[in-house]
Amino acid sequence: SFTKLPHLAGTGQNLLLAKQIQSQWKEFGLDSAELVPYDVLLSYPNETQPNYISIIDAQGNEIFNTSLSEPPPQGYENVTDILPPYNAFSAQGVPE
Repeated sequence: SFTKLPHLAGTGQNLLLAKQIQSQWKEFGLDSAELVPYDVLLSYPNETQPNYISIIDAQGNEIFNTSLSEPPPQGYENVTDILPPYNAFSAQGVPE
């Protein structure tokens, strides 16, 4: 059940999953299982201007680009809040 719902880092669903794991570890007899908060920089997709990767040929024609969506895996057709694929920590730009 750990992967049944989306649990992007920093979200409430991710915290619920952490608490579930903590509870199970305590049930397994671990002496201690602590949740420690951290302040970190996280990258989330921009839903209005999603990043993608493309390959441009010598004439400037785009010959490939990464998909901005994927079909859901079997059994997950009705799961909501699934993020589209994205390139975490990738700034927009044109590398040369």
